[in-house]
Amino acid sequence: MKVLLALALILIPGAGLAQDAQNSPRSSYCKAVTVNVQGSSGADITVDNTSGGVLVLAASTDRCAAAIRNTGTADMRCSPAGQTPSATVGFLVDAGATLTLGAEAQQAWRCFRTTATNATANVAESVRP
Repeated sequence: MKVLLALALILIPGAGLAQDAQNSPRSSYCKAVTVNVQGSSGADITVDNTSGGVLVLAASTDRCAAAIRNTGTADMRCSPAGQTPSATVGFLVDAGATLTLGAEAQQAWRCFRTTATNATANVAESVRP
């Protein structure tokens, strides 16, 4: 719960750091939040055993932060560009858990299920408008 609250303070305009940044003279600060850009029409992203992993977050230099939440019932592993996720390689994201990313969110991220059951990813990202 603390992880989600911390992310909310970063991503939600008018809350915590985002509010301070909006009052800053730096107009390029992240002010927009997008959800499930890689999902079909913004839907949840199914994470299966596709070779090389399922793209859940495309590379973007306009991104300040992101969160990859596993809303399914099966665990998954996620990796940044340059590392291929598999059932045994990558950051383990348990069912119900969230992987929060700072500057490393600018890289592409792929996920892979760890069992015979597909996982489900929801991705929120803070981007420059």
